[in-house]
Amino acid sequence: MARFYFHIFNDETTIDEEGQELPDLAAAREAAVEAARELVCESVKKGHLNLDHRIEITGEGNARLMTVTFREAFTLTG
Repeated sequence: MARFYFHIFNDETTIDEEGQELPDLAAAREAAVEAARELVCESVKKGHLNLDHRIEITGEGNARLMTVTFREAFTLTG
């Protein structure tokens, strides 16, 4: 298991100091997508949505491994 950190860049920046142990980067991406979906729901309830907001996944030493934008977290139709 590796430790991944999820830094959130939306209306404010939240740096993850604790991280989460997950099996691999694919599992970390799925966790980021779930978190982004929750944050999107909160934003919509407040009446706004910025699909360019993002979650950066980093590893040990703060090396950036992947970025998940809120746009990637869901499929928009209609």
